[in-house]
Amino acid sequence: MPIYLLYIEDGRYSAPQLDSLEAADDARAIAQTRTRLDASQHYISAEVWEDDRLVARIFRAVSELSITSP
Repeated sequence: MPIYLLYIEDGRYSAPQLDSLEAADDARAIAQTRTRLDASQHYISAEVWEDDRLVARIFRAVSELSITSP
């Protein structure tokens, strides 16, 4: 199975987190990435890569993000 790299934007940090997963195809990699984004309220978006090919950019809905005021 192909290995996909995930670059996850986390609202708490300035640099994206790097993670990886194995999936049978692009659709399954995207579905697993969506599940990971749902795992933390701090995750904003993710890029899914297979080797040097960008598979998808996934963004959370703005309504799902927690917004705090000073």
